[in-house]
Amino acid sequence: CLTAMQRPAPPPPVRHLRVLLRLQPWFLQPAPTRGIRVPGGAALAVVPRRRATRPCEGLKLLLLVAATLTLQYSATAYGAGYFGNISMARPGCPDKCGNVSIPYPFGTGNGCFQEPFNVTCNVSGAYLASTKVRILDINLTLGEIRVQNPYIAWQCNHTNGTNSTSGDLEGLRLDPFHKLSYTKNKLTSLGCATLAIVVGGTKGKNQLEYPTVNSCFSYCTDASNVDNSSGCAGMGCCQSSFPGNVSSVNTTSEPVPDIYDSTIQSFSPCSYSFVVEEEWFKFDPSYASSTDFATKYADGVPLVLDWIAGNGSCSETSKMGSQYACQAMNSECIDVSNGPGYRCNCSQGYEGNPYLQGGCQGMHMHRQTSTYALLSVSYYCSWNAISVDSC
Repeated sequence: CLTAMQRPAPPPPVRHLRVLLRLQPWFLQPAPTRGIRVPGGAALAVVPRRRATRPCEGLKLLLLVAATLTLQYSATAYGAGYFGNISMARPGCPDKCGNVSIPYPFGTGNGCFQEPFNVTCNVSGAYLASTKVRILDINLTLGEIRVQNPYIAWQCNHTNGTNSTSGDLEGLRLDPFHKLSYTKNKLTSLGCATLAIVVGGTKGKNQLEYPTVNSCFSYCTDASNVDNSSGCAGMGCCQSSFPGNVSSVNTTSEPVPDIYDSTIQSFSPCSYSFVVEEEWFKFDPSYASSTDFATKYADGVPLVLDWIAGNGSCSETSKMGSQYACQAMNSECIDVSNGPGYRCNCSQGYEGNPYLQGGCQGMHMHRQTSTYALLSVSYYCSWNAISVDSC
């Protein structure tokens, strides 16, 4: 071992973990009194009880304390619903409705949301007030909100002569800040000899609204013609995409008269059409002959909406003043691809809520804590002339 005269001078104490630099072979034990407060709320007391019987005892104990502090800091910074000590909701506002997290600019109650992101919360769940659709999940980073689409158009023509239909559904009507995701949803149709049509409303560069129409055709004559895979390629099920910037959508489904005959009718009396999240939907061959699909999914099917934080482009943010949505210091503006508008993200190296002042916190704080712990252990080894490999 080196003598005291030979030992190198200790480096300056490391912020937040300076206690680790002074431990050397002392022991630490949890203590309710005379404790040292460290990040994350841990209380530790230094007890200069005795020298360690082996140098490695102090090193192992130091490693344990460093790991404990790092893990405790990590759990505090990355807890569910929070980042650090900052809630993702506006201060003083609920951050959840049931099991759905509600981050600002969404919110429930007066003063808790930015228009038109009002969320109605009741015993049955969270609902987007502007469209009255149920919310499944809100993603700030991607600018997406998953909702339950209750609009399933259907028509049944039974061989006994009875017919039934979903009627003229009003369809989904979105406010100007929400658009149907054209990358994650598909028009989907079930049935045989069925034509499905989706009519949507979109706006051109001149902001004039005009309709957009897409369709798909599903064909089969009996069970042997139905696709047995989970795909949806035209045999008992078909899918079609649609363009971007669509703010309203209505679907219809009906049999094609020149093809739909009694043989098909006896096997597949009903047809269905709806817009659904592509990743969620998995075709089952029984759907082609189902007479209760709409009843099975009476609450609707998942649908993904893109949302914007504000109108205009990022190049125009200097003109927005107090209306600029990216409030956090370490945040950035992102132009959206689905229609005009922008949203916000925390800058690289930061996480949290860019729509709140002080909402983006640095991830580097966590890495620095781990680095400080390792530096402290390295210093301890150097101070006591211990070889880590010998432990």
